[in-house]
Amino acid sequence: MMLVFVLGSASAIGKARKGQWWTAGAVLLPVLGMVGMLLGGVAWRSTSLFWLGCLFVAAGFGAEAMAYWTTRTPVTDKAVR
Repeated sequence: MMLVFVLGSASAIGKARKGQWWTAGAVLLPVLGMVGMLLGGVAWRSTSLFWLGCLFVAAGFGAEAMAYWTTRTPVTDKAVR
């Protein structure tokens, strides 16, 4: 689990250095959510940490959607013709 956290953090730092903030959030938030769910929900049996981890994972999916929508090129009438 620690390896996934380190690799995810390194990937998010690389994306943030390139200015891809939504993509960095889409990488880092689910990794933090996984750590919160596994450590809090399973190891310590804390339901609040489990649900906080679930919230981070959901926010990561939202950041992934925003990264997709901001990198899409808008379709104009001239490009369609």
